Amino acid sequence: MNLHLHFILVNSEFNKGLADDLYEGQESEDNIKHLWEDEFLVSEPVKEFKIKNNTIYTLAGFFPDDKPFSFDIWDMSVVDCFTESGKTMQFAVSKKLVKKTEKVVKEKSGDTHMYFYLRDAMPMENPMNGVYILKTDFPKELKKIKNNEN
Repeated sequence: MNLHLHFILVNSEFNKGLADDLYEGQESEDNIKHLWEDEFLVSEPVKEFKIKNNTIYTLAGFFPDDKPFSFDIWDMSVVDCFTESGKTMQFAVSKKLVKKTEKVVKEKSGDTHMYFYLRDAMPMENPMNGVYILKTDFPKELKKIKNNEN
């Protein structure tokens, strides 16, 4: 199957009543429903995927001096994708950021779309594509590096 992951930041100031009354339920220039959307198509056909809620996600990489780092982030929703070639890929979002999820399967095309609607009230970090972490849960050691780069 082709797996598409959508991460959508919902505008908490969207006024459904205004949209219904003046724009046939649709958003308008002054009443935007979603602030942004990131869409990812998993790079290989997916044999299976699982969503684990309230789990730990390990954020790993290298500091600028090539020293490795690894931080456990708690209370995450993690999507484990198992590809037909045997690879495993992960996408993750802080559980508190998720307003709702939705799964849409398109049988004819073999596409599955997973939608993660995110709350805009809490600041987040996006350290890499497909990973969204509450700013308060983001490792302080990585914040220092990010601030030094700016």
